[in-house]
Amino acid sequence: MVITAGISPQQTPPSHYIFVNRSTPDEFTFDLRTVKSSVFIGAGARYDIKPFFFQAEAQYNKRVYVYDVSYTYTGSGRTDEVNKYEEQMDVINLPLSMGVDLGILDITSGFLPQFILSQQSDLSDLEGYNQDLKTMRFGWHTGIAANVNQLRIGLNWQSDFNNYADHAYIGNQSLELAGRSSRLLGTLSFVF
Repeated sequence: MVITAGISPQQTPPSHYIFVNRSTPDEFTFDLRTVKSSVFIGAGARYDIKPFFFQAEAQYNKRVYVYDVSYTYTGSGRTDEVNKYEEQMDVINLPLSMGVDLGILDITSGFLPQFILSQQSDLSDLEGYNQDLKTMRFGWHTGIAANVNQLRIGLNWQSDFNNYADHAYIGNQSLELAGRSSRLLGTLSFVF
């Protein structure tokens, strides 16, 4: 049995803004400003075949994305006002890992199915907004951990196979931004 807690620090991904409603009075730029810090908690099982092991977990995580919307045309000319919109997702990560135990260190990697329990988005306030959010998403993870008796102190990298905002649209225009949704995760696990 494995019990895990972790934290992902706040991120500011590189800017990859797009223009929406190009050449209309409602034109705006859309970008991801921040992915807020989040906490992970979970439990799972581990099966050892020394020096290798297999591990499966279920981890709960709440993700919060902050998007910038800046209108480029107004009745009095260009504006510098930036509107912020939040999107929250309650997610269950199901990391399936294969690892190698090197004594004090172990290295893991594996498939990362994700189930979206719920989602709320301020983007729905934008005129013409719609979405096609799939409840199942997939990704990959890899990590390294130090073993101190039954305690594991680790650093994991999780990356989704989808881009930021790939589920969101204004009319028929996708709001998908360049860059995979990913996170660095500091973890503390107890194996018993």
